[in-house]
Amino acid sequence: MKNKNSLFIATSSFSKKNPKILNLLKKNKISFKTNPLNRKLNQQETIKYANNHTHILAGTEIYNGNVLNKLSKLKYIFRLGSGIENIDFNTLINKKIKFNKSKVTPEVAVAELTIGCCISLLRNIHTQNDDMKNKIWNKRMGNILYGKKFGIIGYGKVGKYLAKILKNFGVKLIISDKKKIKNVNQKSLNYLISNSDVVSLNLNYVRSKKKILTKRKLNNLKKNCILINTSRAEVVDNKHLYKILKNKRISGAALDVFDSEPYYGNFINLKNVLLTPHIGGYAREIRNKMEIEAVETIIKNFRE
Repeated sequence: MKNKNSLFIATSSFSKKNPKILNLLKKNKISFKTNPLNRKLNQQETIKYANNHTHILAGTEIYNGNVLNKLSKLKYIFRLGSGIENIDFNTLINKKIKFNKSKVTPEVAVAELTIGCCISLLRNIHTQNDDMKNKIWNKRMGNILYGKKFGIIGYGKVGKYLAKILKNFGVKLIISDKKKIKNVNQKSLNYLISNSDVVSLNLNYVRSKKKILTKRKLNNLKKNCILINTSRAEVVDNKHLYKILKNKRISGAALDVFDSEPYYGNFINLKNVLLTPHIGGYAREIRNKMEIEAVETIIKNFRE
């Protein structure tokens, strides 16, 4: 019996490290097309390539009312990853489009990236690597993580795992979360900002897109501190962050998320900023589990 359903795989990196994952779809006779541009699609591109498909395996591309209303055959979306801010759930409900997302979570990968970025900034690993490759032998004095006050803003899965790892580094943890967490000595956000040597943003999606680190709060960061954002770009006033980094008001920043992606903005011109292209959860082991889960869930939905 022929199945009229068809799948569009929108996320550009799907199966890149494990091409065999597509064999599961073929074995189960799932008709599918992949993202032909090998990058994040804009809204018009999503409409163009996802049109006439009943199922979508989504990445971080936008699915607002404009997009969803033009995908007339769409029945189902599976969001590969942890964020859901790119999807308009009111439209999903109105159009009776089913939705699932990854249950596999990337806290191990995100927390490890945070630690890696932190140590690289403290010891100038990335800049000294660049020097060496440019045949510049220039020892730069760095700092150790041991003994530092490490502020964690947001104590969800990532924040908790990050705290677990950091205990072995001999840091003093300062934790702030909008919710009261049992058995955790929480501090106010203002206290964390003004007392932390390292500030890590590990927030879940904030629907209001309210900035947590406003211009005023950024100005209150401890002098020579390090800021790490692997969560959401919209929670930081990035224009002002650029200014204080350029003026060396704080020591440095590591950014994995941006207001617009792909990102080619002003931060690339600053030597005290470490940039990564939204790879927080993009680790082989985590990604493989996510992709297998996604395919198995989609196959099950096709059979219903």
